[in-house]
Amino acid sequence: MSVLEERYRRVLRLLPASYRARREEEMVSAFLDGARRAETGLDDQRVRWAEIAGVAALALRVRLGGPGSPPGEYATGEAVRGAAILGLVFWTMAGTLFAAQTVLTYGVVAGVLPDGLMGIGDPGSPERLRQVLSGLAPLLWAASLGALVAGRAGTAKASAWAALVLPYALEPATAGGPARVVGLLTALPALVTVLALTAGFHRDAPPPRLRGAAAARVVAFPAAAGVLLALAVGVLGAAARAGGEPTPLMLQPWLWLDPQGLACVSLLAVTAWCVARRRSAPRASATPAPATPAPAIAAPVSAPPVVASGSVAPAAAILAVPAVVARAATLHPGAEGYLTGLITLVGSLQLVLLLACGVTLVALAVRTRGTTARDDLSGTREQPG
Repeated sequence: MSVLEERYRRVLRLLPASYRARREEEMVSAFLDGARRAETGLDDQRVRWAEIAGVAALALRVRLGGPGSPPGEYATGEAVRGAAILGLVFWTMAGTLFAAQTVLTYGVVAGVLPDGLMGIGDPGSPERLRQVLSGLAPLLWAASLGALVAGRAGTAKASAWAALVLPYALEPATAGGPARVVGLLTALPALVTVLALTAGFHRDAPPPRLRGAAAARVVAFPAAAGVLLALAVGVLGAAARAGGEPTPLMLQPWLWLDPQGLACVSLLAVTAWCVARRRSAPRASATPAPATPAPAIAAPVSAPPVVASGSVAPAAAILAVPAVVARAATLHPGAEGYLTGLITLVGSLQLVLLLACGVTLVALAVRTRGTTARDDLSGTREQPG
């Protein structure tokens, strides 16, 4: 074995062992055939960075397997793809909330929100235009979700990256030091969603393809929830302006309507659904029934499922990790003042709830994985959704 061949085999260890057993010799032979065209000896050559990047991308694609992959790799891929879809649903709701707040502030009912909640430039100024564009950019999350459920993964990825980057590009960086670090940590949930979308829906894992009406409903439901939340924020803002300084009773709903608070409420709802489904599973399994696709989430029964029900718990567990980090980054335990203490208290409660949701979801995911493995051995594996 030459030194270069040993280097290639070391790089190929990035691939799963089962894949290497089938393809390692073929890949090493192809790499060495390409290396022999060089003028230098094999022992003087090194593995090119492009080759390392190609093997790493292949390893990620294989480990996040699509239909036809081994059960373990397929389950991992389904969890990541489920995290992408659930994350897009959440950010569609949050993005619509931000956009509706922008409309209320700058357009339909200017000044309905409290001062300082959103920056306002002079009418007709570039500052005002920049603020409006920054507030409307989160609508790209809805465009990404709509493109994904319509079967256009490339468009969905481009829209999601634009929704993530544009608000930061339009907002000049004025804070530095610890405040900048907090801002980056609070952006972690959105980044995890985009990364899961980019990695999970590769060429071997086609996205869900719903009909026009079904795809529209998947997007319309979280968008409508975002509009309703924006109206609630507007009512609270108007009441706060009328009464002067926000009271603790009026401040508490706001603490559950920021991205971290909404993430806590959303994960609580998903965890409750998973627990209820887990408890009803033994009773449902008492009467044998033919294997059927898992029910769709936010889609009609006749449409193809968007997220397999067995993948909801591991997908939500993936999203719980960045949500915990983002919530913890915004806490200020040593701050003084009654209102600041109330904010810290509610934030700590949300952090505890997020941790409890994460632990519960991980436990449910492990149990679901074990049940799936036993079904594979007995030949009664549920059909993938």
